[in-house]
Amino acid sequence: VHLTRGTVRDERLSDAALELPRMNEARCYLRPYRFAYGIGTLSESSGINDRLVKIDIEAGESAEWREDGCYPGEPVFVPAPQGRSEDDGVALSVVLDARAERSFLLALDARSFDELARAEVPHHVPFGFHGDFYPSPGVMH
Repeated sequence: VHLTRGTVRDERLSDAALELPRMNEARCYLRPYRFAYGIGTLSESSGINDRLVKIDIEAGESAEWREDGCYPGEPVFVPAPQGRSEDDGVALSVVLDARAERSFLLALDARSFDELARAEVPHHVPFGFHGDFYPSPGVMH
């Protein structure tokens, strides 16, 4: 969107299906960014969000995390305290494990998109529309 001309340009950034995109907001809010994180589907017509997706907008490449029977919520990017690059941090998502009938908090390395950890809870966590992260008071970014 060009604000002074009032024009809009449409450009496909990736072939990956992506919903609820997030980025490193602490570093890139209202500025250009290279990486976006969101929930995705096997195909745009399936409508079932069964994976997490990272898109590299410059390279047009994507990475995915998925596990059979698991349905993630919107990921939230949390920057590393002394992060040097835009994707230096973790992507967090609450994931419903339908097979186990409970949820877990998933932590992915935002750069490699490899699983770092999961924290399981003994019940399911209802889906919310958005995920949020609130830094601890006094933490500098």
